[in-house]
Amino acid sequence: MKKSILVATLSAALFIPLSASFAANVDMTPKNMSCKEFLDLNPKAMAPIAFFMLDDVTDYKGGDSVSLRESAVIAVPPMVEFCKKNQDKKVYEFKNNLQNLVAH
Repeated sequence: MKKSILVATLSAALFIPLSASFAANVDMTPKNMSCKEFLDLNPKAMAPIAFFMLDDVTDYKGGDSVSLRESAVIAVPPMVEFCKKNQDKKVYEFKNNLQNLVAH
């Protein structure tokens, strides 16, 4: 019993730092997402992607921001159309078009 607890403790001590280093290298943003990956998403997950793209390093006048609802209503349909036509491109290539749609 004590031997198995010791082995489990040593194993955890060795693997936890190793797994943390792998997790630190994973990019959790849509910056490198392809249009094919975007189209494969659950439709409910598309608005947060558009929201992230619109609010990522923006230069809106007066400190304005874009709401999640506005992202879902205005940004997602043209993003889907762009991605259907350009499945090999990255979603971020559409970012400038999105900002023009929202910041009329």
